[in-house]
Amino acid sequence: MKKLPLLISVLLLMTCVSTIPQDSSIISSKITINQDSFNNQTWIETPLYLSRQGFTDRFPVQIKFRALYKDDELSFIQLYATSTNLNWGFFHSANGEDGTKLDFVKIDGVVSSSGGVVLTEEHFGLSISKDYLSKMSKKDWQIKVYGKRNEGIFIVPMSLSKAFIDKLSCYDLNGCK
Repeated sequence: MKKLPLLISVLLLMTCVSTIPQDSSIISSKITINQDSFNNQTWIETPLYLSRQGFTDRFPVQIKFRALYKDDELSFIQLYATSTNLNWGFFHSANGEDGTKLDFVKIDGVVSSSGGVVLTEEHFGLSISKDYLSKMSKKDWQIKVYGKRNEGIFIVPMSLSKAFIDKLSCYDLNGCK
């Protein structure tokens, strides 16, 4: 019975972020392009979405793609993820479903409490190449994250990857400034 309030708290946190639309044009219309002329750089980002595999999902994460251009050259593409859980997972690495080891970037760790329940949030990024993003845009892509205390698999839907690669291609052709 003690786990019921916890489950409700986690579900409430997850409902603050929408799930990923199946239509890539909906995602594309919400991708932002923020130019900073002072630093001569541009960020291109999707919204933060909840990646779920249904009600039996044991590793729901919030994800978004982001890319940084410096001096109009692509600096990096990153799949940004947030995992919310009861305990720290101490995540340190990740692999794509094809066995490719993805560059793991630990970004932040946050502890919060609500109604007597303590939750951890682990923020991390997975650096990927444009070619790998193109590969991910052909089908729903599974990624497994490894940690000292936890591991899990999440899905990056094809619609999210396709919308982002299309926006990057448009930007590269000077059509999406």
